[in-house]
Amino acid sequence: MHNTDSGAQRALSQPRFTVVIPAFGAAQTIGSAIRSVLSQTEQGFEVVVVDDGSVDDTAERARSFTTDPRIRVLEQPNKGPAAARNKGIAGGSGEYVAMLDADNLWLPEYLQMMGAALDAAPAAPFAYTDAWVFDDETKTVQRRSAMSYTRPPERVADGRTFFLQLLERNFVHTSVTARRSALETVGGYDDSLWTGEDWDLWLRLTRAGGPPVRVSPRLAIHRTSPDSLSTDAALMIRNVCEIYRRFLDDPGTDAEARAIAERRLAYWTAMSRRREKPTRAWRLRGLAAATKHKLLARRKWLEQPPEAVERTLRAAGELDREVPAGS
Repeated sequence: MHNTDSGAQRALSQPRFTVVIPAFGAAQTIGSAIRSVLSQTEQGFEVVVVDDGSVDDTAERARSFTTDPRIRVLEQPNKGPAAARNKGIAGGSGEYVAMLDADNLWLPEYLQMMGAALDAAPAAPFAYTDAWVFDDETKTVQRRSAMSYTRPPERVADGRTFFLQLLERNFVHTSVTARRSALETVGGYDDSLWTGEDWDLWLRLTRAGGPPVRVSPRLAIHRTSPDSLSTDAALMIRNVCEIYRRFLDDPGTDAEARAIAERRLAYWTAMSRRREKPTRAWRLRGLAAATKHKLLARRKWLEQPPEAVERTLRAAGELDREVPAGS
């Protein structure tokens, strides 16, 4: 059982972790995210919630937690998640900066294990973990992890190999804990990107330094909901293409990385065109995929969440929370 009061005093004097939570229209989930931080076995943290121009009562709900002196709420006009994260990073002082989206959760050991991984690998710019997938409407948990479809490598190779693998595809979940010094070296998030901003940052961090540390088991819970920004596929594809174009425009990009960027840009450009003007074959493939998804839906979800996941969801108030119709 952790001592919250002593943890708060320790974090105030010299926080080991700055937890950054960008929030836009997150009134229904911000409380759960904060509660999952307060339940951490590692209590040496400060929390900076950045309300990114919400029109609901996200900021007010976050402020209800500020009786704990480790928690602060900053506000800004709507500038996007990258700008909100940068504001949160600048508003804290922890050696390690841990990113938590306002609709996601951490298992209680998240900070403890990420900190231990970074302590043991001083050349690593960040530590990352995979996440359980939690359906906001059905309150069920998926068998496969959030990043399983991206085929994350089992082992972290040397920094160069990791960077090239990551340039092929993003297999790093958003719940990352990074060294503040590494973030400062590359300038933080690119606030011109509204999606893919995390992948862009991971690429710049690994291009500039050693390989990150992958921490197992899954220590985060990724919430799926129909209105998530990440569901805007067209915007996602545009930003993926923009990131590849930037590598191609950069004179410092070597031949091997350039070849990957050219090939993947061609793939995503063709994908964008097919979405804009789908052929009959493309539509039939999409229909077949949707049918297969429905047939396999029952096998996709666990009948009962793993014990640690269920405890985390209950402690955060998720299994008792009703989702308003149309949310």
